[in-house]
Amino acid sequence: MTEKWYNIQNKAGKPADVYIFDEIGTYGITAQEFITDIKDLKDTPINLRINSLGGDVFDGMAMYNVIKRREAKTTVYIEGIAASIATIISLGADEVVMAENSLFMIHNAWGGTMGEAKDMRKTADTLEKITGELTDIYRKKTGLSYDALAEMMDEETWLNANEALEMGFIDTISDSIKVAAKYDVSKFKNITQEEIQNKLSININNKKMTNELKEWFNNKVEEIVTAVKGDVKVSADVAEQTAITVNLGDNDEIKNKISEFESSNIELSNKISLLEEELVASKGTNETLTQEVEALNAKINKADAKGTEIVTEADPVVVENKKEDANSGFYNLLAGKIRTKFNN
Repeated sequence: MTEKWYNIQNKAGKPADVYIFDEIGTYGITAQEFITDIKDLKDTPINLRINSLGGDVFDGMAMYNVIKRREAKTTVYIEGIAASIATIISLGADEVVMAENSLFMIHNAWGGTMGEAKDMRKTADTLEKITGELTDIYRKKTGLSYDALAEMMDEETWLNANEALEMGFIDTISDSIKVAAKYDVSKFKNITQEEIQNKLSININNKKMTNELKEWFNNKVEEIVTAVKGDVKVSADVAEQTAITVNLGDNDEIKNKISEFESSNIELSNKISLLEEELVASKGTNETLTQEVEALNAKINKADAKGTEIVTEADPVVVENKKEDANSGFYNLLAGKIRTKFNN
């Protein structure tokens, strides 16, 4: 931020930065001085940075009109306060960006005069006509109804960045900035010096992404990851986006970490496949052993079977005892070993 309250910085090949950080009119920047400077930037995009409580309505309207007629793009950045006629100047731009901790204030036209009653009545009529013109500018920008805007202006309405965006006075919210300027707000009725300071200090250290950047980032995550891996070229909108800077010095490290992760993932997948194959083979072996044990048990039971005793009434008692199979011991020993192996 420049220390001078009105300053133009024009670097070749880049948008010119115009700073208006004080009153509009005789005690600040006059319309004639501003218009003369703007003519020299006819074909140059301008970043107009505003931090002003307003001032002379006629100077402000003239500045609004010359900004509105420019063919090159004008972007307004509200960096602190845009109040009264300063809001009208800002709405002449193609795009209005407001810092998250800034303020936007609208009210009816003010003025005073000296003279007879007819002079007072003439001044009142003029102020009402000017207020109507200001209201119409707000209506075209926001789409709000004339009655709604008239009520807000009657009440001297102060809006924070979120409120100004929601109502359509601005187009984008940027991150908070440090606002060092001091203001004399004694002429306003709905705000104090302390309230101004508190509002300008809100979220000064906020590191959240703006809504615009969040939306862009969410849409570009996959492309960014792929670009870091070197698989595709970065699209134009990613390359031109200045809110995110990729440190090329870390590019190789990032690629190596991604490669290591992918290698570990492949190795883990291979181990899982081998374990699955072993599990299937183990199930097959278990089923075979089970069948063998059942067959051996059948043989053992057969070897241990006793002879059948037959009794008749007429004949003498005959008892037939079948001899024990000579191989039964062998079968018992073999079955025991198989059981032990199977259970282990």
